[in-house]
Amino acid sequence: MHPLPGLRHVHRSIGVVCAAVLLAACSSSGDGGSSDEKAEPEASATPAMVNTSGLKLPLDAYDATEEETRALQEGQGVLVSRCMEGFGFRYSLPARPTSSATRHPNARIFGVVDPEDAARYGYSAPGDDSAPGRTSQQLTPSEELALNGAPDLKPPDMPNSQAEAEKKGGGKERINGKAVPVGGCGREAFLKLYAPEPNAVDAMYVFNLKAQAESRAREDSRTKAVNKHWSDCMARSGHTATDPMNATTELGIADDALASPAAITAAKADVGCKKEVNLVGVYFAVQSAYQNRLIDKNAETLDLAKKQLTDRLKLAASLISAP
Repeated sequence: MHPLPGLRHVHRSIGVVCAAVLLAACSSSGDGGSSDEKAEPEASATPAMVNTSGLKLPLDAYDATEEETRALQEGQGVLVSRCMEGFGFRYSLPARPTSSATRHPNARIFGVVDPEDAARYGYSAPGDDSAPGRTSQQLTPSEELALNGAPDLKPPDMPNSQAEAEKKGGGKERINGKAVPVGGCGREAFLKLYAPEPNAVDAMYVFNLKAQAESRAREDSRTKAVNKHWSDCMARSGHTATDPMNATTELGIADDALASPAAITAAKADVGCKKEVNLVGVYFAVQSAYQNRLIDKNAETLDLAKKQLTDRLKLAASLISAP
């Protein structure tokens, strides 16, 4: 889960036992040293795993939890509402839908893994159908301008910190004699919470490191080996697929048929094969290794990001509790 965007159209955008052969593969090291970015990092251990509910990866320690993310979103909403009130408008950010599927952020990080979920929901996530949709307020042109700023703004025109925004002053547009912040109230709220000073770590920094680790892990020889064993297992069940993270596409299951009888049958086989080859354990070990390498490489920035997250949460708490 990530910060609400502070750019134009914010109200529409707002709304993330091991088989011996596999154990040997995951225990082997292709790492010639942490300084060699092309080498495969050593995975210190490969646990036998079948469940990802509550799973924690190394970079999660630097990221907001689901509860913290909700607090940040609520705090940002307070800032937007206050800014809009300054122009004489009443505005609240649309409520974000809640789903039981989001209670554990890493529950589907390696695809469907729970046999009960597979038997009941197939490849769909529990709660997908029950989550209420987000509704947006109908805005007048003046409200739209106050919320999002001038319609012709480009990213280079946006201030990168609240300190920069205050130094430059507002934009050329005015409502009731008051200058509209560059990027509107949405951008101002984002900057006040996520980038008050120029040294703020990018709000997407940890997410981007996670994505980098996942990308490298997918190309790792140990991941490819366990994928092959999973694929062979699926073939024995009459299913042709080579990539566990792209199973529905390879199996020809449409997005509107993720809970169909055919999808349930395939998902049950998928989960059984993941357990048979210890795919979750291998994926966890390999991805953790790449994340740990990135933590070592970016320790100083990550420590700063963690401190700024703490400061951000304190600000959000004060905003939420204010009368």
